[in-house]
Amino acid sequence: MNRQVVVGSLGLLAGILAGIVVVLISPMTRPSGLPPLAPDRAPPRAYSWDDYRGIRLDARDLSGYGSRTTGREFADPALTHVRLGIITLPGVDGGPEAIAVKVSALYAGDSLWKARLGTIDYWNIFWPGEGAVFATGYSNYWSLLRDKIWATVRGGGHRLLAAEYPVSVEPPAWKITGVTGSAGRYAGFGGDYRESLFPAATGEPEWTLSLKLNPPPLPAR
Repeated sequence: MNRQVVVGSLGLLAGILAGIVVVLISPMTRPSGLPPLAPDRAPPRAYSWDDYRGIRLDARDLSGYGSRTTGREFADPALTHVRLGIITLPGVDGGPEAIAVKVSALYAGDSLWKARLGTIDYWNIFWPGEGAVFATGYSNYWSLLRDKIWATVRGGGHRLLAAEYPVSVEPPAWKITGVTGSAGRYAGFGGDYRESLFPAATGEPEWTLSLKLNPPPLPAR
């Protein structure tokens, strides 16, 4: 093989590796999360996405290069970059459980070099006999994926990951976020929500959703 080709190839590889390292360690690629909601006003509610259809929340699918042979993908090519799940949210202080439909779609402006690997999320949350809210926001999984890379390099696995990753961040291209629609007892209320992810050593991770209606929900009848 031509020596110049070998040297050029090695130089290109070194440049790519150096670029990846710079992205991983650069303070410019540390996305700032939205401030947390007060737990006394918005108690976190744990849930899991054990049963879903569509993309996985890993580096390949979030970067748009995931395989379509997982058995969970949608048949329609138009839904290649969508994830959908039906979720049960436990009630707070003995309140009724909520049934939620969460739809997440890859954001077209995501970029590894911008430390953006996330989804635009749409929540429809229903409290039977009470009311419903519609909420939307942006989740960025870059911090978790970055830590997973370092954990793999260091051979520590999940032991080197943080206990919690707040994934709700400021939307990169538009400012509409939080509770944007409501009905029933909550008609006319706006509000905010936050999500956090808790890595698990095996299986799907656990999640929490903190939801605050502003003004707060009406007192129990």
